[in-house]
Amino acid sequence: MGLKNTIRHKIVNGKRKPLCDYEGTCMNLAYREVYPDLGKKNKTSRWSYLCRKHFKQEKKRIGKKLIYCTIN
Repeated sequence: MGLKNTIRHKIVNGKRKPLCDYEGTCMNLAYREVYPDLGKKNKTSRWSYLCRKHFKQEKKRIGKKLIYCTIN
């Protein structure tokens, strides 16, 4: 999964909402915040935002080991 280092935002009802950062080209609002590098002690690993479509795709690929939380 190629993720960019910057988090893009969109203003919705006066609040900043993160956009999906999957491959750096998706412009959908983020659905969940996930931690893709499971069990790896990599200092560059970070939480990333995924839209509903890409979240389901990654959940299917990784399975039950996907660590995620909801976005308010």
